[in-house]
Amino acid sequence: MNKQFLKHLTQAHSWLGLIISGLLFIVFFMGSISLFRSEIYLWSVLPHHTPAQGEVLSPSEIMKLAIKDRPFNAKEHLTLVSPTAEMPFYKVYVDIILPEDATTDIDYVSLLMDPVSGEIVAHVDDFYLADFIYQLHYNLNIPNGGYIIGFVTLFFFFALVSGIFIHARKLFRQFFLYRTNEGKRDQLLTMHNVIGVMTLPFTLMYAITGLIFNLVIIYQIAFALVLYKGDQQALLVDAGYTQQMPEWLDKPLDTSAEVDTLVAQYVESFGQPPRVLRAYNYGDSSALLHMIGNESGKFVSPVEQVFALDDGETLFSTTPESPNSMTTGRIVLSTLHFGDYAGMDLRLIYLLLGMGVCVLIVSGNLVWVEKRMQQRKSSPKSIALVNSMTLGSTMGVILATAMAFLFERILPLGVAGRDESMMASFVASLGLYLVLAWFVSDKRKLLFISLIATACILLTTILADWVLFHEQIVMALNAGFLAVAGVQIGLAITVILFVTVAFSLFNKHKSDVHDSGFSPERNKSLADEALTQS
Repeated sequence: MNKQFLKHLTQAHSWLGLIISGLLFIVFFMGSISLFRSEIYLWSVLPHHTPAQGEVLSPSEIMKLAIKDRPFNAKEHLTLVSPTAEMPFYKVYVDIILPEDATTDIDYVSLLMDPVSGEIVAHVDDFYLADFIYQLHYNLNIPNGGYIIGFVTLFFFFALVSGIFIHARKLFRQFFLYRTNEGKRDQLLTMHNVIGVMTLPFTLMYAITGLIFNLVIIYQIAFALVLYKGDQQALLVDAGYTQQMPEWLDKPLDTSAEVDTLVAQYVESFGQPPRVLRAYNYGDSSALLHMIGNESGKFVSPVEQVFALDDGETLFSTTPESPNSMTTGRIVLSTLHFGDYAGMDLRLIYLLLGMGVCVLIVSGNLVWVEKRMQQRKSSPKSIALVNSMTLGSTMGVILATAMAFLFERILPLGVAGRDESMMASFVASLGLYLVLAWFVSDKRKLLFISLIATACILLTTILADWVLFHEQIVMALNAGFLAVAGVQIGLAITVILFVTVAFSLFNKHKSDVHDSGFSPERNKSLADEALTQS
């Protein structure tokens, strides 16, 4: 391969990786945590309410309780997300008629309901931490953020491909080679290369699937214009999307028995309840029931059916025996992306790989800094900027996430704007840390304090669990719900890891100062280089 081409490719790889590093770290860090979003959601909920034990109420009974004493807009939707072993609550979304003097345009209520007692535990968004972290992963929780992440993923895919070309000749020959007797830059580069190679199948899969998910609108438009001659509806039909718009007949009809019958038929045919039930025009003779789920025991077996509730007529059906290729392909990609096709062990592997990519991102930035420091014409301001950006966009995100966990636990359930307060704690912590990362000159000391502070916040969160909700946690454990204990174990492991890393850096720093004969004053004058020495 031409040396000049490789040189330009290496520069593009280096600069592009540096530009997207902050957002890419958020994507992989939040995505790794989101692998356990069901457990995090239950960690939030269970101390406030442990599901009752007994026979689960039928979907029609849950529907009746959900719309009772509410201005239900029957001309719209009533949606149920069925309970599972991972999420033992019904999530019910009820479209409502807003009063004329309404101060909000949110025309639905989201309810978290006990599947046995039918009790309304809370609003779904009252426990927003898990969804907040997940949304940070794919759209930064901002308008049009999905497109931003889509283009970040596109550049990440280019960085992966360019990295393969750059190291093609040494990809397998030096696969497990890690040099410990070289200079700092070579050690960082070797670590970057080793992690990059070992996580390559994982990162390629994530880059491709993330690109498809986030930039879907772009190739949808291209397909609609080129292949379907502008017929977008035909494209949606071929893609397996069905939109139900039944005409309201204004003829009241109780179809609750039909709902339960159709759900029972679904369970008999596919071995498990549908994941989502959506009723259209519920309570009218024109009512439809839309059921979405999977066949039990198969890797990818999407099921989607629509029935008329007055006579049971099948209006639409996609089953494993009559699959839609686009729908099946999309679910295959989604299943691979979320790693939910096996047990906890696979998600733990995904977690380690995701955190490995986070290390890959940080090491890439440090390699860039080390290279610039060895160049005579390098700008100290640019090196200081990258140091501050790297520390702020990595350690700052980690500390802010820990603060969000703490606020999710200590905020009382009835507090107005509970979800907004939790998000504000994240944003404020991250913003403050970015300012500190820019103005604090001794980056190594700031990193040490940050690791200890994050460990203290997480430890406080664990203690708050037991101080505030010890009886409820024991009750949940006795009922067989292990999510709270699982999240606490994860937080405890993180505390131990952060304290270990912090004191390892501190001891290494003392050793470096003693061996080099640096005075504290001189070492502080090299503050902008401190992060790269860690």
